[in-house]
Amino acid sequence: MSHIRIEVDHVSFSYEKGNDIIKDISFSTDSHDSIGLIGANGVGKSTLLKMLVGLNLDFRGSIRVADIPVQKHTLPKIREKIGYVFQDSDSQLFMSTAYEDIAFAPRNYGLPETEVIRRVEKALDAVGIPHLKDKQIYKMSGGEKKLVSIATILSMTPDIILMDEPSIALDPKNRRNLIHILNQFDHLKVIASHDLDMILDTCNRTILLANGEIVKDGDTKAILSDQKLLEQHGLELPLCM
Repeated sequence: MSHIRIEVDHVSFSYEKGNDIIKDISFSTDSHDSIGLIGANGVGKSTLLKMLVGLNLDFRGSIRVADIPVQKHTLPKIREKIGYVFQDSDSQLFMSTAYEDIAFAPRNYGLPETEVIRRVEKALDAVGIPHLKDKQIYKMSGGEKKLVSIATILSMTPDIILMDEPSIALDPKNRRNLIHILNQFDHLKVIASHDLDMILDTCNRTILLANGEIVKDGDTKAILSDQKLLEQHGLELPLCM
């Protein structure tokens, strides 16, 4: 686990030439960091997560995951180590039932069917949705789809989890369940979210983005209790504060 870390070195990215949405950012992580990625809409949080998992490859600078450079030919190795939960569950789920979606990746990696079954059942239990095992995806609520999406990631036992707005569409009970799941995950995780109370409950470190740049990187409690800093960048104190 000592090498399971992310290194971002002077990285910039633009969807349109001359209009960088990520601007020369650098940071590194430890293998057991839990990092909240916060900022107003449009500052580049989702874009950054997609870069880390190799969905946006046309960046300038260097990104390394577990000492492996993020490049087109290294993506299979990168994605063995990273699980990425999309903001939109419909972008992640494409099989007919929860079971088939959760089993897809382990099967795709050639695991024995007995191991596939074990992983699916363990992931369903971890997220608290064994009852959704055979439910068809199109009949699910937004919250149910989100939980299935998380289970598809857990079934691959990743070393790193990236999550984009994971608490969207979750009711209070399942939101609490998600916080419990995240706190049980002992490896590196990066969570982009507007739910600052959840960030406070799950992350020991927070990175605040504004205009594509890192304006603050440090202790979560210190950043999320700084009302002036948050309000300057379009955010408000967590409700618990």
